[in-house]
Amino acid sequence: MSTHSLRCRVCEEVALAEPLDSCRRCDGPTDVVYDWAAIGRTMTQRSVAAGPRSLWRYATLLPAVAQIDVGAGWTPLVHSELLSDALDVEVLLKLEGENPTASYKDRVATVAVSTALDHGMTTLCCSSTGNLGDAVAGAAAATGLEAVVLAPVGGESAAVAARHPGAHVFAVNGTYDDCRRLELELAALFPWGFVSGNLHPYACEGAKTISFEIAEQLEWRLPDAVICPAASGTLFAKLAQGFSELTRAALAAEPVPRMFAGQALGSSPIADAFADDRRISRVAASTHFASLAVGDPSYGDLALGAARATGGAVLAVAEEQIVAHTALLAETTGVAPDFSGGAALGALVEALRRGHIRRGSRVVLVVTGARPQPEASDARVVTVEPDVRDVLAALGLCS
Repeated sequence: MSTHSLRCRVCEEVALAEPLDSCRRCDGPTDVVYDWAAIGRTMTQRSVAAGPRSLWRYATLLPAVAQIDVGAGWTPLVHSELLSDALDVEVLLKLEGENPTASYKDRVATVAVSTALDHGMTTLCCSSTGNLGDAVAGAAAATGLEAVVLAPVGGESAAVAARHPGAHVFAVNGTYDDCRRLELELAALFPWGFVSGNLHPYACEGAKTISFEIAEQLEWRLPDAVICPAASGTLFAKLAQGFSELTRAALAAEPVPRMFAGQALGSSPIADAFADDRRISRVAASTHFASLAVGDPSYGDLALGAARATGGAVLAVAEEQIVAHTALLAETTGVAPDFSGGAALGALVEALRRGHIRRGSRVVLVVTGARPQPEASDARVVTVEPDVRDVLAALGLCS
């Protein structure tokens, strides 16, 4: 069992662990903080190795008590001989497509449903342009919770999430921002668990277990660099946090890896801010890749800090390069990675070209997911206008 609380990122007010959208004192974002004295007494390499082959082997550094295990985590870390020879670095691929719904978002959903059960919630809600809706619907189905998924109309996300019987999946006739607005309106009406709202500080902790696994799979020797895609910046920031926590817990020795991320050129507010050495400005997301189309990244500042603190970078990758590098990943992994993987590989190639990563380095590329397969589930998707009354009526909650 973890001993933890919430701390505001702005005023640093510490509160008991409970579902909160934001700090009660200043409305700032909150993060989970842990009892490091207790962790130092109980968490060792041996105790971790004795744990389950899932993300819960790191339960001491996770905020949920229920610890619902739906099979997320302990994904393969494999050497890519073809990429290593071509790029003149040792490339290891962290294959997150091996999770239950084929993306790292299963880690987030697992901690979300566990935290929801901790607090007696029976319904989980999320907005999704890609894999999150699938992961939340799957985890909810496995634990008997109700799932409500909001996805922009026209993409694959709604159809993929709807393959889980019992999920209420809505294709919203609008943008992702419209979905988020609907989610906020629902949060004002119902005591549900909202993955991007009152459960977010807890749920996103699941992502950092990728870092823990990388270290353990390398016999607790940290790689020289780690590369992943970035949209909201959450994954990138949490990976950096995970490596920092490992050194703080004395499970691995410093230095932490240099952190690199790739963003789609048409939606690259974090990369632009990094290149110009300034704070992040919101942009109008313009990219064909829905999972990378975030113009106002919620974890952008933390992602910038992680890149700068570790000597890494956040790099913009052109659309055609994302397509080409996704195809190259497919050829070298034997799986069908999503386009986020192509953005990560594009960032690695660019980092090498610029001399940010030395030849011969050991590099881990996080392949965040495999391309989803809808499985003919469109019939269970309800199309609604971006009006909360439409959603309530479809759920049978109003006439």
